[in-house]
Amino acid sequence: MQDARRVLCDKRKLVLSSGSLGLLAVLFASSSTRGQQPASSSGSVSSPQENAKPSPEDPKSTQPVEFNKDRILGVIPNYRTVEIPTQHIQPLSTKDKFRLAASDSFDIYAYPIAGLFAAAGQAQNDPTSWGQGWGAFGKRFAASFTDQTSENMMTEAVLPTLLKQDPRYFRMGQGSFFKRTGYAMSRIWVTRMDSGNKMFNFSEILGAGASSGISNLYYPPENRTLSANLSRWGILVGEDTLFNILKEYWPDMKGKLFKK
Repeated sequence: MQDARRVLCDKRKLVLSSGSLGLLAVLFASSSTRGQQPASSSGSVSSPQENAKPSPEDPKSTQPVEFNKDRILGVIPNYRTVEIPTQHIQPLSTKDKFRLAASDSFDIYAYPIAGLFAAAGQAQNDPTSWGQGWGAFGKRFAASFTDQTSENMMTEAVLPTLLKQDPRYFRMGQGSFFKRTGYAMSRIWVTRMDSGNKMFNFSEILGAGASSGISNLYYPPENRTLSANLSRWGILVGEDTLFNILKEYWPDMKGKLFKK
C-alpha cells in the first residue's frame, strides 16, 4: 500500500511538472491580454465560439473536420483546440471523434510520456508484484500507454458520441487574464454539445472515471483499491485542466516567441 502511495505521489510530481508548463503559459501570456478586447459584461464565463451554433444546411458539415495540426512548444499535439473564436464551428461526426481520439492516443508524443510514467513506476517498484528488469518495465510501459489510450477514447470518442458532446477545447481568446484562466479551468466541467448548446462535461468527468475503472483489468490487486482508483481519476482530470490552460494561452506565447 505504501508503494502504491509513493508512485501516486511520484505521478503527482509529473502532473505538477506539466502544471509548470501551464503556469508558464499563463504568466507569459498575461501581459498580452491587457490590450485585448474586454470580456463580455454579462458576468458569465463563455466563449464567442460557443455562441456560434453549427448550420445544418452548410454542405461542408458532411466533410471530415480538419483538426489543428499545431504543436504546443513544438512537441505537445494540439489536435483538440479550436483557436480562432470567431470561425465557423463545424460539428464533429462520430467518425471525426474516433479519429481525434486515435490521433491523440497514437501521436509520437504519447510514447515518451508513457515511458516517463513507466520509469516512475520502475523507480518506485510499483506495482511491487511486477518486480524489476526490462520485462517489468515493459509491463509498466504497456499499462501507462493503455491508461492514456483508454482515457482518450472514453473522453474524446465513446462518451462524446453517446452524449452528443464536443470533445474539443474552444478558446476564449480575449478578455482579462483572470477570466480567460477561469474559463479554461471551467471547461473541464462545462462543454459544448454538438448542437452548440452548453452542458455539464459528462464526457470528461465520467470518461476519466471509466478509464480509471478499466485499469483494474490489467493492474495487480495492490493497485485496484478505491484510493488508487480515485487518485488515478483525479490525476487524469488534473492533467486535462492544466492542458486547457496551456491551450488557451499557447497562441499568445507563440506570437511572442515566434512572432506568428
